[in-house]
Amino acid sequence: MIDASFAVKWLLWEDGTDKALEVLDRLLWFYAPDLFLMEIDSVLTKKVRKRELDAAEALIKYEQARTLPFKLISYSKIDRFAIQLATEFSITLYDATYLATAIDYDAVLYTADRKLVSGLSSTPFAKYAKYIWE
Repeated sequence: MIDASFAVKWLLWEDGTDKALEVLDRLLWFYAPDLFLMEIDSVLTKKVRKRELDAAEALIKYEQARTLPFKLISYSKIDRFAIQLATEFSITLYDATYLATAIDYDAVLYTADRKLVSGLSSTPFAKYAKYIWE
């Protein structure tokens, strides 16, 4: 399981890219909920608006994102569980969607979201989320 905050580090040089690339080198494929590509695209368009990336580079990164070795999981397969997680714990529905997918597929969610990992630290689901620098 890889979330967009982690995967974007494969596409753009950021703090943590070296660690993220180490994980990518070990992967044959990974699970991601179907919102994964939309979240990556959102980061790319935000970078263009902030003039940190030009539109042509963003389109190249868009294409590169689609070549990552992911297996997308439809939200409709985990939506009920994601809503339960988001209402039970102090996490966004987006984060809950990744977490629900990780739990359902017995996978570890790699993320660059420290808040998500620390928010889960005292829950039964802590083992499903791993921060990029752990």
